[in-house]
Amino acid sequence: MTREELLESLSEAKNAHLSNMRKINNIIRNRSFINRPPELEASTCGFGHWLHDTENLSQIIGSIFYSDLVNTHKKWHEIYLDMYNSYFENKKLTDLINKIDTSEKEKEIDKLNVKMTKIKFKLSALDEERIKALYSDLEKASNQLKAIIDSCERKINATSSSLFTQPSQ
Repeated sequence: MTREELLESLSEAKNAHLSNMRKINNIIRNRSFINRPPELEASTCGFGHWLHDTENLSQIIGSIFYSDLVNTHKKWHEIYLDMYNSYFENKKLTDLINKIDTSEKEKEIDKLNVKMTKIKFKLSALDEERIKALYSDLEKASNQLKAIIDSCERKINATSSSLFTQPSQ
């Protein structure tokens, strides 16, 4: 992988993470599922795929940065999982997501996505405060992750070109 390809894939992974934060914010704000909720597992989200599937990543960015990325990303997913299990999880949503995942027909998927937007959830005043606190924790973890990503970007730019594939001419 060239330096430019790694930087581009890092940018895409970061954008996938930021997209997940926007989705969660929209779910909380609208009390409904305008979009499919983000992946629950750290290894199956867009950022997780990048983190675990990018060849020689630990060697290029260094084991400390790599460990920080893995641990902070895992922490973010733990907070999100707590939020999801406490407030978003319901049988209707789970059934719809399973149907979307198994359907191969575009029109059926579109109809199921529309159905998903109609699933609402209610929060008591106490739940409202707790979900705000969880979202605040999620934002803190996200900001930590973004700071580490920015450091990794600087590290990638400063890393010896011998660790990268040379661009084709």
